[in-house]
Amino acid sequence: MDVEFPAVVKGPPAPIFTSLAREHPWDIGEQAFSTYLMAYDLGKPQIALPVFPSRFFPHTGMWVNTQSGIHEPKDLIGKRIGCASFATNYSVWFRGALTHQYDLPVEQMAWIESVEEHLSEYRAPKRFTVEKVAGGTKTAMLLAEGKIDAGIMAGVGPHVNSTRMRPLFSDPYAEIRNFARDNPFFPINTVITVSKDAMKRNPEMPRLMMKAFIEAKRIYDREIAQSDEDDHMGVSLKRLNQVTGLTLTDYGFKANRDCIRTMIAYCFEQGIISKLPEPEEVFLSVDH
Repeated sequence: MDVEFPAVVKGPPAPIFTSLAREHPWDIGEQAFSTYLMAYDLGKPQIALPVFPSRFFPHTGMWVNTQSGIHEPKDLIGKRIGCASFATNYSVWFRGALTHQYDLPVEQMAWIESVEEHLSEYRAPKRFTVEKVAGGTKTAMLLAEGKIDAGIMAGVGPHVNSTRMRPLFSDPYAEIRNFARDNPFFPINTVITVSKDAMKRNPEMPRLMMKAFIEAKRIYDREIAQSDEDDHMGVSLKRLNQVTGLTLTDYGFKANRDCIRTMIAYCFEQGIISKLPEPEEVFLSVDH
């Protein structure tokens, strides 16, 4: 099977996520998990393989303005929290953690958007306070400029030097350990999606791609084991294993069903999706 890798964008992957969600101009691509679930809910012509190139814990990406008076999660109540857009994958995971790990009312926090949703027809439920900031300013800059009280970002957080912001958690691994007690999985950040038209043209493509991705992860795992560098989206894989017993989960549906089910539930309760599908409904190759 011949594979072409078009040079589609430089920099952050958000434009790719938007194109995949709206048009899926490529046969196969990497998509933010919550965005894929939104696209599925809206009937977009794509389906996911149980392949998850990146994972993260939202606890590592929550930063606060040093003048905001925020010292622990409960202090976020009544505050303005930057989230890029309401339905970003990391925002959904963090609101889920605030709700279920910390027992906090996320409807009593203001969610500040600075970019468009990946799917323009999506609207957040009215029970949430969602404000829009014009100009496309990144969450990290809004935080550094004091325009928001806190900001949730992917991975380890901002690449901005400012004395006006700091991580919410001085030791995120303690929070991750507590999260993992009730959620014994490594949360999914991105998923591989395939256009349904490409499947019709290449019926064997999903199986072959699944095989290739499984082999690629085997190589990645081996390289991580042999290297001193083990950072994955802001998380040290070795320390994560020491603290929680978790590892970078294998690809395939069965090994990831609990995580998939949890994210579907979070998306449903936050109004990212309108229906509550079974995990098996939204993935191909569920026998892996």
